[in-house]
Amino acid sequence: MENNNIQPQPNVYSFSQSLLRIDRQIIGLVIFLAILIFLMSFASDHFLSYTNLMNVLQQSVFVMILAFGMTFVLSTGGIDLSVGSVVGISGGMTAWLLVNDINIVLAIIGGLAVGVIIGLVNGLVITKLRISPFIATLSMMVIARGILYVWTEAIPFRNYMVSNFDFFGQGRVLNVQFPILAALIIFLLLLYLYRKMRFGRHVLALGSSEEAVRVSGIKVDRLRTKVYVLSGFIASIVGIILASRLTTVHPDMGKDYELEAIAAAIIGGTSLAGGKGSLVGAALGAFILALIKNALNLLNVPPYWETIVVGAIILIAVTVNALGGSKSVESQD
Repeated sequence: MENNNIQPQPNVYSFSQSLLRIDRQIIGLVIFLAILIFLMSFASDHFLSYTNLMNVLQQSVFVMILAFGMTFVLSTGGIDLSVGSVVGISGGMTAWLLVNDINIVLAIIGGLAVGVIIGLVNGLVITKLRISPFIATLSMMVIARGILYVWTEAIPFRNYMVSNFDFFGQGRVLNVQFPILAALIIFLLLLYLYRKMRFGRHVLALGSSEEAVRVSGIKVDRLRTKVYVLSGFIASIVGIILASRLTTVHPDMGKDYELEAIAAAIIGGTSLAGGKGSLVGAALGAFILALIKNALNLLNVPPYWETIVVGAIILIAVTVNALGGSKSVESQD
């Protein structure tokens, strides 16, 4: 019989505390963000303008939403490299259905279904074939992107912007752009799921000790598969919103988003080893990445340097994460 009263290991969040509990990692990110904003305010007169900061926020929401899903995956000790391709193929499916005069609701459902199916396949390949998450999702990343190229013949989807579909990428609610509002709603829902519900507790416990979860009676394979389905579903939401915003679905849409989502989650304090994560940190991590890119752009740094900077940030974040983890282990001994 499944035991739903399993308690996470000591290194995960305490669920009896407040929903938005502030920890040292978050404080550190806020301090770093404040320093970055302070320094850039001297380097560029436009950096602190409302228009620029809103632009940064708008640019960050897509990676931010992906990072929320990635936080769940990383918390189990897994990884999902396919989310960028899911963004592209889900957006492509929605656009293709709209081009073929399919009802907008059915087109969106079709796009979401693609993400769910890919997530399900990822989960089944990992749990049933016992293939490592890295290899399984890397393969899916290549396969899904290849399908998108073959499907579109490397020609972008255009002329699919029907009435009301543009709202998801460009519309406003109370003068707030819908993508930002969507990110906020998804954040709050997932934060509650992650911190307050059994599913979130089980995810963290799985990352802390798979054996303990298995002994408790929880079906580990089913739980892990659900996490990858959730990640695929979230990526498909991003794909649909991005397709609406860009008004054109290019075969490269969403490419490399998986790296930035992983970077945002790690910067936010999620452990690659599993058992620890922060959706608040993931949101800050995504915003910091977008802010750094914006700063480089305002400083007229060639865009190719962005890849180097993101890679360096990932390396630093992983190193700090690993050092913090080793110190935590030493303090427990």
